[in-house]
Amino acid sequence: MRLIAYKNIMQESFPFTIQIKDHTTLNSPIHAHEYFQICYVQKGSCIHHLRGKTVVLVKGDLFSIPPMYEHKLETLPGHDIEIVHIDFLPTLMDRHMADLFDMDSFIDFAFIQPFVQLNDTLLPKLNVSYARQRIIEELINEMLEEFAYKSAGYELIIKSGLQKLLVLAGREFLNYTEKAEEHRIIHLHRDHLEQALSYIEQHYTDNLKLQDVAAKAAMSPSYFTSIFKLIKGMTFIDYVNEIRLNEAVRLLKGHPELSIERIAELSGFNHVTHFYRMFKRKLGIPPAQFRRN
Repeated sequence: MRLIAYKNIMQESFPFTIQIKDHTTLNSPIHAHEYFQICYVQKGSCIHHLRGKTVVLVKGDLFSIPPMYEHKLETLPGHDIEIVHIDFLPTLMDRHMADLFDMDSFIDFAFIQPFVQLNDTLLPKLNVSYARQRIIEELINEMLEEFAYKSAGYELIIKSGLQKLLVLAGREFLNYTEKAEEHRIIHLHRDHLEQALSYIEQHYTDNLKLQDVAAKAAMSPSYFTSIFKLIKGMTFIDYVNEIRLNEAVRLLKGHPELSIERIAELSGFNHVTHFYRMFKRKLGIPPAQFRRN
């Protein structure tokens, strides 16, 4: 399998790219990528191969391709095709967009939708309503223009357009999954993810391992890592350390009888030197000085 690295197609300072592919550029071998991808069929039709299934895509289809997810797009003989690829790294979705990740419908579309299988039929796409197609195409055209000319402030306009696109996608997915059986299966997948996030917050003092937490989400470690960074805005390790440091701050403020070594232990740090280093990096001063202040 070919793995496409983000550095091959986007800049680290602004990890985003948008392009339109047609019958001359669409065909590719089975591959996966390190980044997140949203695709929209703007014209014609083509074939999408994923997870051993083959799906025909038509105008108005919108779908997500999570990081590390194998797939392949292929042209249909005699058919035109224009398909928009919007590629971005999770780091693009900074904390100013945190409200987006509180939307169940967005989580379902972005992360759950590619995995949902109903009665042996894959649910790998949405066919957007005509009214929403016009809105989505306007957003895409605006992002294409901003990305092409890169005028002052283009990053903010692209982020805003991408956020709106993802919200609309979440709403469309919510409308698409009105049947009770579909809801049951989707909620089952979402529950796995929420259980993993809850497990971290309840067991941060333990020796948490990425592969164990990912297993609770019923995901591979690489896929869980990408989803986690997109939802929380930081890596799995950074998030665990932040919870531990917050607990250490609470103990330093409220329990003067505890030694700093004991506070490090109670906060989940196995090594005092690591605790000192992480504490100073986050708060700018050592734990002892923080306590004196």
